[in-house]
Amino acid sequence: MAIKESNEERKERFQVMSSDERKALIREKLKAAGLQEGSGVQGKDLSSYDKDEIWDLIQVTSCFPEMKTKPRQIEPKALRKKTSLIAWIMIAIALIGGMGLYYRQYPSPDTRRELSVDGIFAD
Repeated sequence: MAIKESNEERKERFQVMSSDERKALIREKLKAAGLQEGSGVQGKDLSSYDKDEIWDLIQVTSCFPEMKTKPRQIEPKALRKKTSLIAWIMIAIALIGGMGLYYRQYPSPDTRRELSVDGIFAD
C-alpha cells in the first residue's frame, strides 16, 4: 500500500466502506498481484506467495465484521472462576463447622487423644 496509515485509521477506513466497496478493493489487490478468486493459483506453490501481499489481505479482511466467526466470550471463564471460589468457600465452611462440632462434642484433650488412639488401633 502506498498510503501510510495506522491500524486504527485503516480499520476506520474499512469500516466506513460498504461491503461491496471492500470486496471490490480486495478484488483489485488480487488482480494487481496476478491472483484469481478461489483457493489458490494453479501451478503456484504456497511458499511462492509474497508474504507482504498475504499480510495486506489479512489486514483488510480482519476489518470485516461479517467474516468474524464468533465473538469472544469471556463470561464462561469468569463464571467458572466464580463457581470455583464459591466451591472452595463451601468446603472451608464445612471443614471449620466439622472441627467446631468435634471440639464441642469432645472438649477435653484427653478424650480426643483416646478417640484418636482407639481409631488407629481399631480391629
